[in-house]
Amino acid sequence: MERLQFEEWVLKVDISKTKEVYSTIHFNNEVLEWLNYIQVISLSEPELFDFFNRFGMDMLKPSQLSYHRVDENTMMMYSGSYHVCGELLVGEIDGWDVVIGNHCFSITEDFEAIPNQMQGSVVEISFEAVLPWILDIPIHAK
Repeated sequence: MERLQFEEWVLKVDISKTKEVYSTIHFNNEVLEWLNYIQVISLSEPELFDFFNRFGMDMLKPSQLSYHRVDENTMMMYSGSYHVCGELLVGEIDGWDVVIGNHCFSITEDFEAIPNQMQGSVVEISFEAVLPWILDIPIHAK
């Protein structure tokens, strides 16, 4: 386990175990809103890539993802969570402590969608983000 500090958070994380779990997770999700999230986040700023990599998380595989349309169907409000193998040493629970680009991150304790492969201590990192609709399919189409 490696001790990591990111802004106000201090976590003890098993990065290799976290990466191993994410490598086994396969999402066959064909929901347009989910696919749009994956497309937009793939184009994100380097700081966001660094954040996910630092903890061993695969940013393209959120454990949970919710969404709804905003701004006259031109944007999507996304919320969801990622998980890491480890424990929180220092940090506020449910405080939106970390902002990177359009993403606001928080340590939460909902634990509704922990990947089955994650055993032992787990830290849940939740997020909210308002992101553009970039798929060629209109947002109102389903």
